[in-house]
Amino acid sequence: MNTNHLKRIISTVLVAGLVSFGSNAHALSYSFGKLLSGGGPPSADVANLDIVNNGGDWTFTLDVSNQLSSIFGNGAFVGAMAITATEPTSVNTTPGGGVTVVNSANGKGPGGSFDYRFDFGGGAADRLTNGESVSWTGFNMGNTLPTDGQMALHVQGTNFSPDSVWYISPVPEPETYAMLLVGLGLVGFAARRRKANA
Repeated sequence: MNTNHLKRIISTVLVAGLVSFGSNAHALSYSFGKLLSGGGPPSADVANLDIVNNGGDWTFTLDVSNQLSSIFGNGAFVGAMAITATEPTSVNTTPGGGVTVVNSANGKGPGGSFDYRFDFGGGAADRLTNGESVSWTGFNMGNTLPTDGQMALHVQGTNFSPDSVWYISPVPEPETYAMLLVGLGLVGFAARRRKANA
């Protein structure tokens, strides 16, 4: 790879990074599947969550796996999400799947280790089940999105014993951090080299 090609790649990465950091909206995606507590498999495809932070108002979109019933049984549903974050001043729900309302509540999840939770639905007919999706916005939640491991999904009505279980979005492995550090090192090296050539 020649020097000009490497410079173009690094420039593209830098511009993309500046655009994303300069933007007012920040987004992250999470995949729930690592057992935290309760009865269930150590890893499972439970759900995916996207969060967009727009000036302190967070919009959540939760997509429950279409394998939920095959893993946990036909009666399984996602009842709540515990989270470590600033509690919203209000919540606005875009109804989806079997859920018409999402509310914040004082329950702090397994072991009381989270700040509060979002409850999905309001009864037996208002539940988030197999393959369904719901979106909601929490207002005035601040600017720092949670990291992996700072949220947990509560799957209830399972065929396991006990019949409820909590899954988290796994914390990245050390190799992920190593790759990030290598990337930052390359960006720093390119910037230093550009300064020396100037």
